[in-house]
Amino acid sequence: MFSEHAGGPLNPTTPPLPWAARLSILQGAAQGLAYLHEFNPRKHAHGSIASSKILLDDDLRPHISGFGLARLVAAGSQDKMPHSSKNVASPRAAVGYTPPEMRDSTGASTWTQKGDVHAFGVVALEVVTGRPADSELEGWVRQAFKEERPLSEVVDPSLLHEVHAKREVLAVFHVALGCTEADSELRPRMRSVAENLDRISASR
Repeated sequence: MFSEHAGGPLNPTTPPLPWAARLSILQGAAQGLAYLHEFNPRKHAHGSIASSKILLDDDLRPHISGFGLARLVAAGSQDKMPHSSKNVASPRAAVGYTPPEMRDSTGASTWTQKGDVHAFGVVALEVVTGRPADSELEGWVRQAFKEERPLSEVVDPSLLHEVHAKREVLAVFHVALGCTEADSELRPRMRSVAENLDRISASR
């Protein structure tokens, strides 16, 4: 899984991936989600995006896993409930990836494509900071940018030697922060996210 290969402070025994590989993985994952959202005839939402759901093959190509499995489990659980008890929330990602509109909600909530966008933004923040996707990550990054702290205080230390990547890293930070806007209407569509990441890569 992606989080096990990234290295950095979270995985000190694993050689950290270079920036080019990380950006390529983000591009591939964004393209996969964009296909799921817009090019698949049913225009699905994944519903539980996390770094652990991005699996890498031997060539470090990303493959998104977990789509539909949580829904099958939830559906099976509902079938065992009395009819009046079947109004349950959609399956949720881990707390660090859950969008604001689904936190502490009461009753049934439906995970949307904009929820996927938020979760993907958190994955991108993991990639550039080397920090875990807990409930504090997005707020910590926003505060750091608000206070105009040096990039060296926010980025994964294992990337600091790749001076040439500074502009690309900063651009991915901005993409990730756009994805994690508190107002879901302000978040871009995954297709736009994928296109933005492709432009970042092509600017070399």
